[in-house]
Amino acid sequence: MKLRTWKLLGWFCAAAGLAFASGANAQSYVGIGVGQGHARMPSVSTSVLGPAFTGAASKDNDTAYKLYYGYQFTPNWGIEIGYDDLGNKYSVAGSLGGTPYNATYKMDNWYVAATGTLPLQGGFSLLGKLGVSANKVSGGEICAAGTCANFAGSDRKTDAMVGVGAQYALGNNWNARLEYEDYGKVGGSDIWGTGGSGQLKADSWTVSLNHSF
Repeated sequence: MKLRTWKLLGWFCAAAGLAFASGANAQSYVGIGVGQGHARMPSVSTSVLGPAFTGAASKDNDTAYKLYYGYQFTPNWGIEIGYDDLGNKYSVAGSLGGTPYNATYKMDNWYVAATGTLPLQGGFSLLGKLGVSANKVSGGEICAAGTCANFAGSDRKTDAMVGVGAQYALGNNWNARLEYEDYGKVGGSDIWGTGGSGQLKADSWTVSLNHSF
């Protein structure tokens, strides 16, 4: 990982240490959510060993799921780690040597983020996150000329992530959340594997429930 990433992780670990060392207002929570993941794939137009190769730009979405754990060391500040399954039915299309093809891929990530909470009246709170996300995109099925095959390749990218949302206290330590999270770049600078073809980016909207203890 880049030095910037290690510095961010260092600050988050320091925040976690302060959390466990601080006292009376500290509180943990766990949550589970469902929503919609979004992918933005760049286009490409080049040649591969002679034949022309094109890949269409796409904006696609799929059902997303998440699990997360947080530690609120004051009413306003905390730290959170989580896992996002952003879906496995994203699709792209193009042609190779004049033969059309289509392919599928999936995305997921782990993240760690500092969290900020602004309590409002009536049980509502505004939320913010800033952290790092360890993203992964994996190939699925490729179909061309009536034949399909599995593609096991994958790409990884660690990038900054940001999130905003709102939370409502349901009572008995249960809370409901609506969140938007941007995970940045999911793959490297050459997601098509043809030399500088661009980067795949991802974000999501989720609704979740969490329980404090």
